[in-house]
Amino acid sequence: MKPAECIECGSGAVYHRITYVSILMDELTAGLIPIPKGSNIFTRLVQRIERALTPHFIDSLMRFNLAKRVTEPDEHTQLLALMLWNEGKERGIVMEEFRLFDLPRNIFLARLPNGKKIAFEGIPLPKSELERVHWMDDKAELKKRFRKIGLPVAKGGDARSLHQAKKIFRSVTPPVIAKPHSGSGSRHTTLHLVTEEDLERGFRIGNEVSPRVVIEEELVGPVYRATVVDGKFAAALRRDQPYVTGDGRRTITELVEEANTHPARGGPYFHPMQLDEAAEAELAWQGLAIDSIPEAGRKVTLHQKINWSVGGTTADVTDEVHPVNVALFEEVARVLKAPIVGLDFIIPDITRSWKEQDRCGILECNSMPFFDNHHLPFEGKPRNVAALIWEMNGV
Repeated sequence: MKPAECIECGSGAVYHRITYVSILMDELTAGLIPIPKGSNIFTRLVQRIERALTPHFIDSLMRFNLAKRVTEPDEHTQLLALMLWNEGKERGIVMEEFRLFDLPRNIFLARLPNGKKIAFEGIPLPKSELERVHWMDDKAELKKRFRKIGLPVAKGGDARSLHQAKKIFRSVTPPVIAKPHSGSGSRHTTLHLVTEEDLERGFRIGNEVSPRVVIEEELVGPVYRATVVDGKFAAALRRDQPYVTGDGRRTITELVEEANTHPARGGPYFHPMQLDEAAEAELAWQGLAIDSIPEAGRKVTLHQKINWSVGGTTADVTDEVHPVNVALFEEVARVLKAPIVGLDFIIPDITRSWKEQDRCGILECNSMPFFDNHHLPFEGKPRNVAALIWEMNGV
C-alpha cells in the first residue's frame, strides 16, 4: 500500500507519521548508550571485520538460493547502480545485485579484476570511509560545526516548537525557509517565508514529518550539486526549478507549452512542467499569473522545488566553477573525512568566488549522493563520476 499523494512530498510521498516516529526514535536512541573512551578504535575494528566477511556471507546466501542473484540490470535496478554497473563492465568488474525475498535492497557484490570481492550498499567506498565524521548527514549539526570554522552556511537553526521557530525567525533576515531536520529531499520544505504567519505555516508543514524543523535564511541563487570524489572536485550541476524565459510576446502558458515539447521531458528522467496550484502560487510570489507576458529575458520559475518530477532540470557547469569555490568543496570533503561527498550549494554566480557574494552557502552534504545526475544532465556535457568512484577503489 502506497502512502497517499501529498503536495508537500511531491512525487516521493512518505507516510508522515511513520517518518516522524522513525526520526524521533533515531534521536532518542542516539544518546542512550554512552560512548566510552577508545570506542572509535573498537568500532573501526568491527567495521573492518564486517567489510571482510560480508561479501562471502552475501555470496553464500545467493549460492544456496536463500537470496536472489541478479546478474544483469533490470527495470528494478536503481539508476545510480546502473551507472556503476555499466562502467564496471568496461573495467572488467563483475557486478551482481543481492535481493532478499526478490526485493531490491540496493546491495551489490562486485568481483574486481584482481579477484577480490567487495560488497556495498549504493556506492562502493574504500576503507577511508571508516574515518568519516558521524555528523555528516545531520543538517543542523553540520551547519553548527561549519559556522564555527568559517565555512559558508545560512544563518538560522532548528526548532522543536513554534516558539523556538519564531525566536530564530526574529534573529535572521527574511525571507526564510522551513524544512524537516532530517531526510528532506525537498519534502515538506517551504520557501519565501516573510511574516510570522508564513513561518507558522512552514513550521507546521515541516513538523508533519520531523520533530525538529530547520529555520534559516533563504539563500539567493540557483541550487548547485557539487560532487567530490577521493578529495578532488569531480563535477557540478545547476539544479533548476521548472522555469521559462520570457520573450515579451507570449504568455507563460504558451511558453510552458513550447518548453514541454522538449524530447527529454517525455521521461523517464525529466518530466513536463505543470501549471497547477503550486505553479500559480510561485507565479504570484513573482507578481505574475499564467496569462502574464514576461518581458524578454526574464526568468520565471513555476515551482518552489527542483525535483525532476515537478519539471525541474539540470545543467552541467563543471567547467564554469570558480577556483575558490572548487577549493571550498574540496575543503568540505577534507573536514568531513569523506571519500565521496555531494554538496548542495546555493550561490548567485558560480563563476565568481563565494567570498564576494552575499546570502550564499552550503545547504547540506550527502555521504550517498545521487551522482547519476552528472551522467544525465538535461543540458551540457555528461560527466563520468562512476569511473572516478571505481578508480578511488583501485580499479
